[in-house]
Amino acid sequence: MASEQNAGIAHQIPRNSLALLMIAQLVVIVPLAQHISLWIIVVCLFCGYWRTQVYRGRWGYPAGWVKTVLVIAAVAGLAASGYRGFSLEAATSLLVLAFALKLLEMKTRRDAYVVIFLSYFLISTAFLFDQTLLLTVYQLVAAIVVTAAMVGLNQLQTRVRPVNSLRISAGLILQALPLTLVVFLLFPRIAPLWSIPVPSAASTGLSDKITPGDVARLGRSDELAFRAVFDGAVPAQRDLYWRGLVYSEFKYGTWTQGEPLDEISLADAEAKIHLDAEEFSYEIFLEPTQSKWLFSLDTPINYSARVALLGDYRLVNPEPVLSVARYQVNSATGYVMDHTLSGAMIQRETALPQGDNRRMREYAKDLYYQVGGDAQAMVQAMMSHIRNQPYVYTLNPPTLGRLDSIDQFWFDTRRGFCSHYAGAVVFALRAVDVPARMVGGYQGGEINPLTGHMVVRQYDAHAWIEVWLGNKGWTRFDPTSAVAPARVESGLDAAINDEDRAALSFLSAARLGREGLLTQALRWADSLEYRWNLWVVGYDSATQIDVLKDLFGSISAWKIGLAMMVGSGASLLLVAVAVFWRRRPQARHPAERMFQKFCRSIRHPRLRRLPEEAPLTYLIRLEKETRIDLSDLRFQLQRMLYDPDYPCGPLQRYRIRQAFRKLRFKLAFSTPTTAS
Repeated sequence: MASEQNAGIAHQIPRNSLALLMIAQLVVIVPLAQHISLWIIVVCLFCGYWRTQVYRGRWGYPAGWVKTVLVIAAVAGLAASGYRGFSLEAATSLLVLAFALKLLEMKTRRDAYVVIFLSYFLISTAFLFDQTLLLTVYQLVAAIVVTAAMVGLNQLQTRVRPVNSLRISAGLILQALPLTLVVFLLFPRIAPLWSIPVPSAASTGLSDKITPGDVARLGRSDELAFRAVFDGAVPAQRDLYWRGLVYSEFKYGTWTQGEPLDEISLADAEAKIHLDAEEFSYEIFLEPTQSKWLFSLDTPINYSARVALLGDYRLVNPEPVLSVARYQVNSATGYVMDHTLSGAMIQRETALPQGDNRRMREYAKDLYYQVGGDAQAMVQAMMSHIRNQPYVYTLNPPTLGRLDSIDQFWFDTRRGFCSHYAGAVVFALRAVDVPARMVGGYQGGEINPLTGHMVVRQYDAHAWIEVWLGNKGWTRFDPTSAVAPARVESGLDAAINDEDRAALSFLSAARLGREGLLTQALRWADSLEYRWNLWVVGYDSATQIDVLKDLFGSISAWKIGLAMMVGSGASLLLVAVAVFWRRRPQARHPAERMFQKFCRSIRHPRLRRLPEEAPLTYLIRLEKETRIDLSDLRFQLQRMLYDPDYPCGPLQRYRIRQAFRKLRFKLAFSTPTTAS
């Protein structure tokens, strides 16, 4: 019976380990809270409360039928949560629910290990949504807490100390970092053998559909869109038009991309570039968008191998961007896009819905007649009209109807953001059969002085137009420059009024302010994140090949294998040195060293020191056994070992050393007395 009780105790979860385990669960779930439904978080808190009450002895473990009901209710709740199929959010929600419900039946160490392994899996799951430096640091702390709970499970009930477990756990994690670094740098980047469901919500503000006012909402967001690093000179602010989306179809007040165009090649790009053209080489670090479109300056003539160029001269990725995408682009400002247009392209870029915006149609026909049928002159005339009439550039435009939205803006409200002005001009040009389209992307950007890279945020979102002008091809015009020229020359902050500035978020206002301690701190944080993306998140197969070429010259399998063996051996050697250094003999008191040396020199079995004997106790027994007076030696040793004020200089050490030598000599010629 006693053996059964001992076995049960051996399989129980120590109290402090249980507390650490519940804390670890909370720490692991926090980063996933924004991706799951609120009711799932409530379920997790309820399960934690139930398990706490079980520990306190007030509640019991749930019966089998109760667990069955909870599982069925959880699955039904997921089905009713509105997830679209088996998305990443749905899979994560299911895993978190299982993670929380497992807490209710966790009785033995085996159950605790299952929870710990699920904790590690959830830590890695969070990186499917985000790979920022801040999340990585947080998850490193979470891994330490989870490992500390596992350390506590392998300690005796009476010796589980949370702080000590955390210290041991942190040491284990740190010891694994060198080998992790070696594997990260050298292990080949292999494509995954399976695919995961993508997050259902896009993180970028730009969409393949745009209604006037959508881009205005982005003007209030300071979320990062992408970073750019130029190899040479940086273009002027007015030339930073980051082209991403082309809107060619208008219907019910909304612009869309229309049918996707085929890929094209610019192999003969040199023949179509003006002599006075400039070329810029740069690298983009695009934040996750869950979409395929990429951003570049006009016009990309050379780009990364996996990137494609469509017929409307925009770059696309072969698959949705789920993590930071890193790609290289060379752009030429003087490239002529489409010397000629096919009939299908002309029809695509002049199509308008019937019966919509009649006033704008009449206005466009009259203006086109006045300028003598010159498309470029018509654009200039409309921009002059915007400049001379009381039009207002604002982040808070009035709401427009789905029908006749262009008429309402151009003739009535006259208040709008960039997409309002661009959409109105494109509609007018199409009304007189001039091929025109609206382009969406970003305009401008801020140079981070700490690292020299350019930061483009959502409040830099912008819309402009492209008009086809015969031999000039597609030519860019920006109607916003007529109503708010400062927006193009100096950025959003110079163009918005006090009312719009008051509507900005605190961080958006701080970033646009360009001055102050908070702005400097945000730039410093951005520089850290940039370096993280450069060397960790953006460390793809192409970057790895470049690094390996710098290290080894020509790349071969045996060189990589040898480097991994050497690196792994070096990292394991560091761990071994750290372990043995921690266990090295500690410096001892000189008197203690001399006493230990004396004890080792004794050969007689009856005179040897017993393991449990203190130094003075041993000398007293030795005095009784040999009838040798050791009072002076005991007094001197006691003062040296236990009196902090007693000097322990060369003279004192010499005296006690001589005393031990004399005692050793006497013991060699003495016989222990027989106990009476």
